Amino acid sequence: MYSYMVSLDNLPQADRLLFLAACCFIILAGLKMAGGFIGPLLMSVFAAIIFSFVSLWFQKKGFSPRLSGYIAFGLFVACLIGVGLMVVLSLSPLISHIPKISEGISSNMHMLQGYLSQFGIDLGTIIPATQMTGSLSAFSPDALNSIIGQVSTLFIVLFTTLFLLLEATLFSKKINTVLGSYKQELADRITEFGSVVIEYVIIRTKVNFVTGAGFGIALFILGVQDAWLWGILMFILNFVPYLGFIIAVLPPTFLALVDIDPITAILVLIIASLINLFSENIIFPELAGRGMDLSPAIVFISMVFWGYFLGGSGVLVAIPLTVLLKMILESYPETRWAAMIIGTGPGDDGSIQK
Repeated sequence: MYSYMVSLDNLPQADRLLFLAACCFIILAGLKMAGGFIGPLLMSVFAAIIFSFVSLWFQKKGFSPRLSGYIAFGLFVACLIGVGLMVVLSLSPLISHIPKISEGISSNMHMLQGYLSQFGIDLGTIIPATQMTGSLSAFSPDALNSIIGQVSTLFIVLFTTLFLLLEATLFSKKINTVLGSYKQELADRITEFGSVVIEYVIIRTKVNFVTGAGFGIALFILGVQDAWLWGILMFILNFVPYLGFIIAVLPPTFLALVDIDPITAILVLIIASLINLFSENIIFPELAGRGMDLSPAIVFISMVFWGYFLGGSGVLVAIPLTVLLKMILESYPETRWAAMIIGTGPGDDGSIQK
């Protein structure tokens, strides 16, 4: 194995670059194929990193490592339950409005059909009733399968996080034994990375607060019922990339369509989209760039990149993964130029900013 590595060093630079490009292609192809598994696993790792600081705090207070791990996991589950309860409370007003929404949609469909009939267009020939019924029938199994898949993913995240928290102390001892003299440098890197992950969660919370507050205020001005609840729902669900925003914006849109008029419903969609675009494409890259020494352009590109290869969970962990990549690149003189490109640029003395 060692002689093989030496032979690679003796290759011409062009051949080495070609070999590295092929390795990167194979790794990315594997990520794309296994994204459904790797994404939740990475979410568990980052959750364990965040709550491991809680476990360490309890250990300093005299608790055993295992008990501290269980306490940290309990707080993690409590946070998930709290978020779930807030979502349920936010959606509860929608349940009472479902009959009204259904009736309003049906009434608007009849109005649309009457309007189109003036131009000789029969909506029934475009979307036959039997086809609509079939679509609804087909939706139920798909929705059930989707729910089962999400629940399975949740259990994977929960149990993986639990085992990682329980093994955190033992794992660090193994690393110290294996690496020996390099353990201090590794400990510093792990601590730095853990701080970055926590900082990312704080930044994500700030951005979601701006989005939720702006959306709630806009709904209040437009006269939509329970505007503050929809703002809270937007704040919570925006932690889930793309899908969370869609789920949060649909209920108040339907309420505006039924209780007010179609123009207001369209305004809700437009304003929500503008607020989300402003928060995600301007505020988030700026805060993440200044807070974690990443170029705002790299922040946006990383979300697209990791989201493509790992799915929705990839967007959640895009910034921590990019920071980890930058830390690895900074560790080798040959790749520090790439770390400088990912970062905010060289300092006044020409060195990479830390």
